Amino acid sequence: MIKKIILLLLLGVSLNSWAQKAKKTVFIIADGIPADVIERLELPNVKRIINNGSYTRMQVGGEKDGYSQTPTISAVGYNSLLTGVWFNKHNIPDNDIKDPNYNYQNIFRFFKAQYPQKKTAIFSSWLDNRKKLLGHNLPAAGNLQVDQYFDGYELDTINFKHDKKRDFMGRIDEKVISEAVATIKKDAPDLFLGLPGIY
Repeated sequence: MIKKIILLLLLGVSLNSWAQKAKKTVFIIADGIPADVIERLELPNVKRIINNGSYTRMQVGGEKDGYSQTPTISAVGYNSLLTGVWFNKHNIPDNDIKDPNYNYQNIFRFFKAQYPQKKTAIFSSWLDNRKKLLGHNLPAAGNLQVDQYFDGYELDTINFKHDKKRDFMGRIDEKVISEAVATIKKDAPDLFLGLPGIY
Protein backbone atom coordinates (compact mmCIF):
# COMPACT_ATOMS: atom_id res chain seq x y z
CA MET A 1 0.00 0.00 0.00
CA ILE A 2 1.41 3.35 -1.00
CA LYS A 3 1.01 5.84 1.79
CA LYS A 4 -0.39 9.12 0.64
CA ILE A 5 1.19 12.20 2.09
CA ILE A 6 -1.05 15.17 2.61
CA LEU A 7 0.79 18.43 2.72
CA LEU A 8 0.20 20.25 5.95
CA LEU A 9 1.16 23.85 6.37
CA LEU A 10 0.70 25.09 9.88
CA LEU A 11 1.39 28.73 10.17
CA GLY A 12 1.41 30.79 13.32
CA VAL A 13 2.69 34.20 12.34
CA SER A 14 2.24 37.79 13.27
CA LEU A 15 0.17 39.35 10.53
CA ASN A 16 1.84 42.73 10.69
CA SER A 17 1.32 43.23 6.98
CA TRP A 18 -2.42 43.34 7.75
CA ALA A 19 -1.95 45.70 10.70
CA GLN A 20 -2.55 42.93 13.22
CA LYS A 21 -0.49 42.51 16.36
CA ALA A 22 -1.96 39.25 17.66
CA LYS A 23 -0.66 35.90 16.50
CA LYS A 24 -2.95 34.05 14.11
CA THR A 25 -2.96 30.44 12.94
CA VAL A 26 -3.52 29.40 9.35
CA PHE A 27 -3.95 25.65 8.92
CA ILE A 28 -3.96 24.56 5.27
CA ILE A 29 -4.47 21.02 4.09
CA ALA A 30 -3.69 20.56 0.39
CA ASP A 31 -4.96 17.14 -0.63
CA GLY A 32 -3.19 15.17 -3.32
CA ILE A 33 0.09 17.09 -3.55
CA PRO A 34 3.06 15.01 -2.38
CA ALA A 35 5.35 16.94 -0.04
CA ASP A 36 8.47 16.19 -2.12
CA VAL A 37 6.86 17.94 -5.10
CA ILE A 38 6.20 21.08 -3.04
CA GLU A 39 9.72 20.98 -1.62
CA ARG A 40 11.52 20.73 -4.96
CA LEU A 41 9.49 23.31 -6.90
CA GLU A 42 10.20 27.04 -6.83
CA LEU A 43 7.12 28.28 -5.00
CA PRO A 44 8.01 31.64 -3.42
CA ASN A 45 4.79 32.06 -1.42
CA VAL A 46 4.99 28.57 0.04
CA LYS A 47 8.66 29.16 0.86
CA ARG A 48 7.68 32.38 2.66
CA ILE A 49 5.16 30.45 4.75
CA ILE A 50 7.78 27.82 5.56
CA ASN A 51 10.33 30.49 6.52
CA ASN A 52 7.97 32.66 8.60
CA GLY A 53 5.81 29.99 10.19
CA SER A 54 6.29 26.27 10.35
CA TYR A 55 6.06 23.48 7.82
CA THR A 56 5.51 19.84 8.70
CA ARG A 57 5.20 16.71 6.63
CA MET A 58 2.34 14.57 7.85
CA GLN A 59 1.58 11.00 6.90
CA VAL A 60 -2.04 10.07 7.52
CA GLY A 61 -2.18 6.42 6.46
CA GLY A 62 -1.12 4.87 9.75
CA GLU A 63 1.09 1.80 10.03
CA LYS A 64 0.51 -0.76 7.28
CA ASP A 65 -1.17 -3.88 8.69
CA GLY A 66 -0.93 -2.34 12.14
CA TYR A 67 -3.37 -1.01 14.70
CA SER A 68 -3.28 2.46 13.20
CA GLN A 69 -3.67 1.51 9.51
CA THR A 70 -6.00 4.12 8.07
CA PRO A 71 -7.49 4.44 4.57
CA THR A 72 -5.76 7.14 2.53
CA ILE A 73 -8.95 8.90 1.49
CA SER A 74 -9.55 12.66 1.74
CA ALA A 75 -12.08 12.93 4.59
CA VAL A 76 -10.31 10.23 6.60
CA GLY A 77 -6.96 12.01 6.33
CA TYR A 78 -8.47 15.43 7.05
CA ASN A 79 -10.09 14.16 10.22
CA SER A 80 -6.91 12.41 11.34
CA LEU A 81 -5.10 15.74 11.02
CA LEU A 82 -7.87 17.73 12.70
CA THR A 83 -8.35 15.34 15.64
CA GLY A 84 -4.87 13.85 16.00
CA VAL A 85 -6.22 10.28 15.99
CA TRP A 86 -6.56 7.50 13.41
CA PHE A 87 -9.86 6.42 11.87
CA ASN A 88 -10.26 3.52 14.33
CA LYS A 89 -11.00 6.26 16.89
CA HIS A 90 -12.60 9.08 14.89
CA ASN A 91 -14.68 6.49 12.97
CA ILE A 92 -14.50 8.00 9.51
CA PRO A 93 -13.31 5.23 7.14
CA ASP A 94 -14.38 6.93 3.88
CA ASN A 95 -15.72 10.13 2.33
CA ASP A 96 -19.32 9.37 3.31
CA ILE A 97 -18.69 10.55 6.91
CA LYS A 98 -21.70 8.60 8.21
CA ASP A 99 -21.02 8.20 11.92
CA PRO A 100 -18.14 10.35 13.24
CA ASN A 101 -17.01 9.83 16.82
CA TYR A 102 -17.01 13.39 18.14
CA ASN A 103 -15.53 12.27 21.46
CA TYR A 104 -12.17 12.86 19.80
CA GLN A 105 -12.32 16.62 19.53
CA ASN A 106 -10.91 18.59 16.63
CA ILE A 107 -8.65 21.63 16.91
CA PHE A 108 -11.60 24.00 16.52
CA ARG A 109 -13.32 22.63 19.61
CA PHE A 110 -10.13 22.81 21.65
CA PHE A 111 -9.47 26.33 20.45
CA LYS A 112 -13.01 27.60 21.16
CA ALA A 113 -13.00 26.00 24.62
CA GLN A 114 -9.75 27.80 25.46
CA TYR A 115 -10.50 31.09 23.68
CA PRO A 116 -14.29 31.49 23.26
CA GLN A 117 -13.97 35.14 22.21
CA LYS A 118 -11.51 34.45 19.40
CA LYS A 119 -12.75 34.04 15.83
CA THR A 120 -12.54 30.95 13.66
CA ALA A 121 -13.04 30.42 9.94
CA ILE A 122 -13.14 27.53 7.48
CA PHE A 123 -12.77 27.72 3.71
CA SER A 124 -13.50 24.45 2.01
CA SER A 125 -14.43 22.97 -1.32
CA TRP A 126 -16.90 20.64 0.44
CA LEU A 127 -19.75 21.47 2.83
CA ASP A 128 -19.23 18.18 4.69
CA ASN A 129 -15.85 19.32 5.99
CA ARG A 130 -17.60 21.87 8.21
CA LYS A 131 -20.94 20.16 8.79
CA LYS A 132 -19.75 16.59 9.33
CA LEU A 133 -16.02 16.63 10.13
CA LEU A 134 -16.05 19.64 12.44
CA GLY A 135 -19.65 19.01 13.50
CA HIS A 136 -20.72 22.64 13.16
CA ASN A 137 -23.88 23.26 15.26
CA LEU A 138 -24.21 19.59 16.25
CA PRO A 139 -24.93 18.77 19.92
CA ALA A 140 -22.78 15.60 19.64
CA ALA A 141 -19.85 17.82 18.61
CA GLY A 142 -20.31 20.23 21.51
CA ASN A 143 -22.45 22.69 19.47
CA LEU A 144 -19.29 24.01 17.87
CA GLN A 145 -19.83 27.38 16.21
CA VAL A 146 -17.48 28.27 13.36
CA ASP A 147 -17.63 32.06 13.08
CA GLN A 148 -17.03 32.39 9.34
CA TYR A 149 -17.31 29.80 6.63
CA PHE A 150 -17.18 29.67 2.88
CA ASP A 151 -18.16 26.27 1.57
CA GLY A 152 -20.96 24.31 -0.07
CA TYR A 153 -20.06 25.48 -3.56
CA GLU A 154 -20.24 21.90 -4.83
CA LEU A 155 -24.02 22.20 -4.41
CA ASP A 156 -24.17 25.27 -6.68
CA THR A 157 -24.75 23.80 -10.14
CA ILE A 158 -25.55 27.19 -11.70
CA ASN A 159 -22.24 28.98 -11.07
CA PHE A 160 -20.26 25.75 -11.04
CA LYS A 161 -21.90 23.65 -13.73
CA HIS A 162 -21.03 20.02 -13.15
CA ASP A 163 -19.22 18.28 -15.98
CA LYS A 164 -18.06 14.71 -16.49
CA LYS A 165 -14.40 15.65 -16.21
CA ARG A 166 -15.18 17.42 -12.90
CA ASP A 167 -13.43 20.60 -14.04
CA PHE A 168 -15.94 22.48 -11.90
CA MET A 169 -13.96 21.44 -8.82
CA GLY A 170 -10.98 23.48 -10.02
CA ARG A 171 -13.21 26.55 -10.29
CA ILE A 172 -14.59 25.87 -6.82
CA ASP A 173 -11.06 25.65 -5.42
CA GLU A 174 -10.23 29.01 -7.00
CA LYS A 175 -13.34 30.50 -5.38
CA VAL A 176 -12.42 29.06 -1.98
CA ILE A 177 -8.88 30.44 -2.23
CA SER A 178 -10.03 33.92 -3.28
CA GLU A 179 -12.57 34.04 -0.40
CA ALA A 180 -9.85 32.94 2.02
CA VAL A 181 -7.40 35.62 0.88
CA ALA A 182 -10.05 38.36 1.10
CA THR A 183 -11.19 37.26 4.56
CA ILE A 184 -7.69 37.03 5.98
CA LYS A 185 -6.95 40.55 4.77
CA LYS A 186 -10.26 41.97 6.00
CA ASP A 187 -11.04 40.06 9.21
CA ALA A 188 -7.91 38.06 10.09
CA PRO A 189 -9.63 35.22 11.99
CA ASP A 190 -7.59 33.80 14.88
CA LEU A 191 -7.82 30.18 13.66
CA PHE A 192 -8.24 29.61 9.94
CA LEU A 193 -8.66 26.28 8.18
CA GLY A 194 -8.26 26.01 4.42
CA LEU A 195 -9.33 22.79 2.71
CA PRO A 196 -9.30 23.31 -1.05
CA GLY A 197 -9.69 20.11 -3.03
CA ILE A 198 -6.77 20.97 -5.34
CA TYR A 199 -8.09 19.36 -8.51
